[in-house]
Amino acid sequence: MDNSLLNNTHNAKISQRRQHLRLTAMGVVTLTVQGEEPQEAYLASIGRGGFGVYLHRPVKVKQLVVMTLKLIEGDQDGQELKVAARIRWAKSAGQLYMVGLQFEPMSDQRYSQLLRHLNVMEELQLP
Repeated sequence: MDNSLLNNTHNAKISQRRQHLRLTAMGVVTLTVQGEEPQEAYLASIGRGGFGVYLHRPVKVKQLVVMTLKLIEGDQDGQELKVAARIRWAKSAGQLYMVGLQFEPMSDQRYSQLLRHLNVMEELQLP
């Protein structure tokens, strides 16, 4: 069977599910699950609609979280942005847990900060 056909079908399904561009990201963020202590998380991807992380502890779908992200905005590195998100899916990945999160509604100002951060990240992506 032609593998390119399978890959195209798979990519079409992913693009139908995902409404926004997702950028590959690497870095440590602080994630606080509602009712728990903050924990270190490893950022895997981020986009206009949400983000993906790896965690050390299991979480449940629909839990509310707050992620603290250090913004990259040109020469203003280091400013922190806290964004609320809801866990959409989670699965075990060896000793870690892969988690997909969707942003909760946020103010226009906060969303603008996030978009500026994403634009800088997109410019830094390797071709």
